[in-house]
Amino acid sequence: MQLQDYEFGFADATKEYSRIPQIFEIAFCDKHNITDKLLNSYQFLLVGRKGVGKSAYSSKIQWLSDNSDNLYSFPMNLNDFEFSTFAKTGVDEDIVGTQKYKTSWDFLLLFTIFKILFNDMQMTENQGITDILSLLDTMGFSIDSGYKNDITKLSKIKIGAGIAKFDVAFEKEFHVKPQTYIERISIINEKMLNILSNIYLNEREIFIIIDGMDDILRYKKNRMEIIASLVRSADYINEKMIVSKKKIKIIMLLREDIISMVNDPDLNKIIQDGSIYISWDKKIAELKEIVERRFILSGLNDVDAKNCWDNIFPKRIKNKSSWDYILEYTLYKPRDILQFMKFCQSEYPTNETLSLSETQNVLKVYSNKYFIEEMKNELAGLVDDEIISSIPSVFRKLGGRAFQLSDITNSFEQQVPHKKITANDTKTILTYLFDAGYIGQLIEMGKGKNQKKVVTFKYRNPTARIDFYQRFMTHKGLHSGLGVR
Repeated sequence: MQLQDYEFGFADATKEYSRIPQIFEIAFCDKHNITDKLLNSYQFLLVGRKGVGKSAYSSKIQWLSDNSDNLYSFPMNLNDFEFSTFAKTGVDEDIVGTQKYKTSWDFLLLFTIFKILFNDMQMTENQGITDILSLLDTMGFSIDSGYKNDITKLSKIKIGAGIAKFDVAFEKEFHVKPQTYIERISIINEKMLNILSNIYLNEREIFIIIDGMDDILRYKKNRMEIIASLVRSADYINEKMIVSKKKIKIIMLLREDIISMVNDPDLNKIIQDGSIYISWDKKIAELKEIVERRFILSGLNDVDAKNCWDNIFPKRIKNKSSWDYILEYTLYKPRDILQFMKFCQSEYPTNETLSLSETQNVLKVYSNKYFIEEMKNELAGLVDDEIISSIPSVFRKLGGRAFQLSDITNSFEQQVPHKKITANDTKTILTYLFDAGYIGQLIEMGKGKNQKKVVTFKYRNPTARIDFYQRFMTHKGLHSGLGVR
């Protein structure tokens, strides 16, 4: 087979699901039954670094839903969520943490569930569902509107803009005149929960999968309270559904670096009990199996698929197997290795095999067009955009040699002098880069002739902690694209 004949999918699992759904039947690897845990256990938070495959589990659940009469899954992508508008719905200026936006999230999530029941599952004859939707429609919330319109309506209610119609319907329904935003919305939330607790689903299961939280990094004000409140809200609704024995569950896909920013003792308990972490540091064989399954997807039998890697690449590169050698240019993520394979296709589409020099050329293209860009994307929202753009130049100047905090601080000062970057600013940048795996810590062990130098990367050693008094090394995956040795 020529390289162009293989099917390696897309960088985005959502595109894979819409264009090549058979990937999730033939080529999906889930040795640790994460899909089953998300569907059948309390755990509802799927946490991991960017690119480890969180969205693939969302697509797998959607594929299962397509092939089941009783399983319904609904992706809720927050890529274009109006965080600035939503921030206006905070219940009180004095309240912080998980309670600040919980009432608003409760409403949005519960209203989403009712839209699903009525619009998608056609439960149009249930009196409780039709009554609450009729009430909400009278208050200005349409079942045909998206969550953007719902957020805008909530924000107007919060600031008291044009709520006379809302209050008239509220007082007629609940026989009490509402005084505050939290009273208005929380009482409606309670009514929606009571209706959900008593509906008959006839063995049907509903899963709402929340993804696309990356854009919140672009929004600085109250972003941690917004995330914390969403996690608390999902946990609260899930718990209510468990108690009422209704198979309705909210699943959240969250980047590990985002969830680590939340510092709330109560929320940490929820995260500890309710999260599943994805990491590939001790699953190298499973990473290779993902590639082998893509070979099977391309039409090879099991035996040929296992041998296919060695048939394409040189068996040994610099005294290592080609698999181990190329893996060193990745962060042990499925996306990394599959993107490398796609660059093999784009550079040498009609080749059946790659020579050593061709493999090295692909690594250079992969580093320049993917790995460096992935680093920049992972820092977006965490670090100033101009500083992010300067990082490749800074690393190029440092070369492939070990560097200290002062070295990289000086390099930033030279690249973006008007930013006046301090050592503390550099520490923040280094911490993000270290946690993401793009730089490692150089550890010197022993003395004299017995001294050994080891570079520790967090993606290979998740318990590693950064030490600013030690020296650092950039990841090998950056070197080819930067033109350094």
